[in-house]
Amino acid sequence: MHSNRHRTAISLLSLTLWIISLIPTAFAEEIIPETNDFYALQQEMKSKGLPLLLAFRADYCGFCRRLETEHLEPMLRSGQYDSRILIRRFDIGGNQTVIDFNGNKINAEEFAAKHQASLTPTLLFLNAEGNEVAERLLGYNSPDFYGAYLESAISAAQQAVN
Repeated sequence: MHSNRHRTAISLLSLTLWIISLIPTAFAEEIIPETNDFYALQQEMKSKGLPLLLAFRADYCGFCRRLETEHLEPMLRSGQYDSRILIRRFDIGGNQTVIDFNGNKINAEEFAAKHQASLTPTLLFLNAEGNEVAERLLGYNSPDFYGAYLESAISAAQQAVN
């Protein structure tokens, strides 16, 4: 009988700790803006003269979350990239309607296919017309050299739009 109370107490404690562990993610601030209106974003890109870093991601993708927390979120927080590139993310698994760079309404799957972004994460570097202006970055497994590749692609994208 004593062991049943002990098991119940441990189970209740485990459940409580699990629920508490979910609180930070439930209220986490979205650092990286998500977009599905690329026609409107195009106007911002033109007015600021900036390229777009578009991160194709999926909710189930652990590597996407790592890339965001280890690179993209710190880049946005620092403010050092505000005058160099716009950073947005796009969920390829979403069921939303997308307005593409030409003002056409398509679904998320079509938009990802149009940009040949079936693997996540995929980073594209685009000009205001939606064309790639730097080499895309596919996948993410180590932060060691990724920052250098990312910086190189951002510099190439900047040069292409200026």
